[in-house]
Amino acid sequence: MKIPAGLGKGWLDRLGSGLSDGGIAGVSWRDLGLSLAAHGLLFAAFGVSFQWGSVTDQAPAGTQQAVQAVAVDEAEVEAAVEALEAQATAERRAREAELAELEAARREEAERLAAEREAARAAEQARREAEAEARRQREAAEQARREAEQAAQRQREAEAQARREAEAQARREAEARAKREAEEQARREAEAEAEAQARREAEAAAAARREAEARARAEAQARAEQAAAQRAERIAEARGTYDGAIRQKVEAVWNRPAGTPEGLSCVVEVRLGPGGVVLAAQVVRSSGNAAFDRSAETAVRRADPLPMPDDPVLAAPYREGVELVFAPDE
Repeated sequence: MKIPAGLGKGWLDRLGSGLSDGGIAGVSWRDLGLSLAAHGLLFAAFGVSFQWGSVTDQAPAGTQQAVQAVAVDEAEVEAAVEALEAQATAERRAREAELAELEAARREEAERLAAEREAARAAEQARREAEAEARRQREAAEQARREAEQAAQRQREAEAQARREAEAQARREAEARAKREAEEQARREAEAEAEAQARREAEAAAAARREAEARARAEAQARAEQAAAQRAERIAEARGTYDGAIRQKVEAVWNRPAGTPEGLSCVVEVRLGPGGVVLAAQVVRSSGNAAFDRSAETAVRRADPLPMPDDPVLAAPYREGVELVFAPDE
């Protein structure tokens, strides 16, 4: 039996190279099985070659038939070996890729578990810290409550002591007062008779004096009432005149806010200083429309200074503050 030229050596070289790359430890049982299958094909090829050799031995040496038989056997065996090797290489690479994916998944799962353990540890630490803080706050609250109760107790005791001392002092003062009153009563009774005559005489004189004073008071009251009525009348006339002048000046500078309906009115309290200077302007009875109320206050300030009487008596209400009805549509 003859081995085709270059076949045995080339296949053995590739097999040795594969073993040197991964070694026996780097070749799986499947790779080993494929290698054994390749050996089987090789020996089968040897058998065929042997049969063909017997035929070619019968052929004259150097004939075309002998050369073709050797070339065909060698090419078929080489192709079969290369196919098996390619399949083994592809399957090995696929398993390596699968192992790499499994390793990556294992690492990812390990990292996830480590993260979960760290999160659980942090959560447990936070829970313990929260419980410790809650316990500290409860203890502080309890301490504060006890201190407050103790302070309240001390306060009650101090108040009770002060009350007892005050009651004792009041009793002493009452006794001293009673003694003084008894002495005073005795003195008054001794003086009463002497004073009675003087009192009667004084009462008569006082009655005459009271009668004269009553007449004088009545006359003064009448004059005061008359003056007050005249002053009130003057103030009312001045109010009518100056209130109207103020409203007229305020309405002249008033700008109606956009979108406000007609017929609104409000009451503005106005306080003036010397010369009619506006010291304060505030809506005291709203129109129900905030923009209208603000525009009324703004108009009062823009009309500064406002008309004001020169007479201090007539000007007094304006200095104290007067309420003006602001109804520009009436």
